[in-house]
Amino acid sequence: MKTLLSWSTGKDSAWSLHVLKQDPTIELAGLFTTLNGDADRVAMHATRRAVMEAQADVAGLPLEVIEIPYPCPNEIYEARLGAFVEKAK
Repeated sequence: MKTLLSWSTGKDSAWSLHVLKQDPTIELAGLFTTLNGDADRVAMHATRRAVMEAQADVAGLPLEVIEIPYPCPNEIYEARLGAFVEKAK
């Protein structure tokens, strides 16, 4: 099953990646994350873009970045994430 992993850059995402890589029925197609466009940092943990990109490189997976403003109204968040999901399908 082709799978995209929501990547927050934190330990829980890293553990999820590890677990998914152990499952032969899962085909990891890539990672995706939301990025605070104003700060150029991951929205969840404020990780710098360069660190996030290095993590994806080490994982050997493509990374899709969904840029959001700060502050981000829920309507914008839902619209941008929804557009990504539709494209990913």
